[in-house]
Amino acid sequence: MSKTLQDHFSKLLIDRRSTRAYLERDVDEAVISKILNIARHTQSGGNMQPWRVSVLRKKTISRLQTAIADDVSKTGFIDNGDYQYYPREHISPYSERIQQCGVDLHSALDIGRRDTAMARSQRMKNFEFFGAPVGLIITMNKSLEQGSWIDVGLFLNSLTLAISAYGLSSCVQASFSSYGDIIRNVLDLHHDKLVICGVSIGYADKEHPVNNIPQKRMAVDEFTEFYP
Repeated sequence: MSKTLQDHFSKLLIDRRSTRAYLERDVDEAVISKILNIARHTQSGGNMQPWRVSVLRKKTISRLQTAIADDVSKTGFIDNGDYQYYPREHISPYSERIQQCGVDLHSALDIGRRDTAMARSQRMKNFEFFGAPVGLIITMNKSLEQGSWIDVGLFLNSLTLAISAYGLSSCVQASFSSYGDIIRNVLDLHHDKLVICGVSIGYADKEHPVNNIPQKRMAVDEFTEFYP
């Protein structure tokens, strides 16, 4: 007996995780086009469809990684660029969750608290799309308002679920937003393009410890109020 539609959707959503280690296996461009063809049906306010997607393969990924690495070597890491992602001040419980996420990542990779070299090396892997054969850069027009940020978030959710449906894995990477000027230069994007994030796409290395970090999510009653 085939699984119900609810079962298929539940499995896609529950099993999806941020993947930070990939196999050396290419992804056909036709598959990427099919995934984007699904994600394009995402709803948006006024049907504005504010998202823009740049698809990067190895040659361009290497150029972009080199340009960002050169900038990091001169000025160090930038924590915000095109926009501020994390809160500037400590806000509980969010700050604790952010910190725990970093602790879990470093623990899985056996990176000690004082091992700054290893931590730096791991952080730089963001800009290699963690070795994935395909990287996306998601942008939107700088002049658009907060509603369009919601729409792009909906698009990203559709996109990552479509990626999973094709047996692939992904990681949404806000780290790229810190280097908007470099990205616009390397990809020859217009200055009005705001860099939202990158997305790694490839076949997961399922044995790698970084891809086996337990996912911690709140129970429904921790974030929901029901009214009569």
